[in-house]
Amino acid sequence: MNETDRPIRSAHEDIARFTRRSATRQEHSKALWAMTGAQRVIAMRCGRLTMNQCIEWAQRRPHEVPRLNGEYEFIAISTPEIADRRQS
Repeated sequence: MNETDRPIRSAHEDIARFTRRSATRQEHSKALWAMTGAQRVIAMRCGRLTMNQCIEWAQRRPHEVPRLNGEYEFIAISTPEIADRRQS
């Protein structure tokens, strides 16, 4: 299927997709704030938080988010310096 064969989506379809995505984000936010700070740390380290949840957490309660080398842990773990250390 090439570009000209694709059906054209209506604005209503785009709005419905956006609304579904926003509802999911709202549900994730609600779940995040239902946890204690300690539970959020455990969930992050187990990979159960989305990147959006981690960012929301860091924006709202930056003092709770663990840091590695001065960077938020959820960001630092993907840097080469930390990733190389974890593989060793």
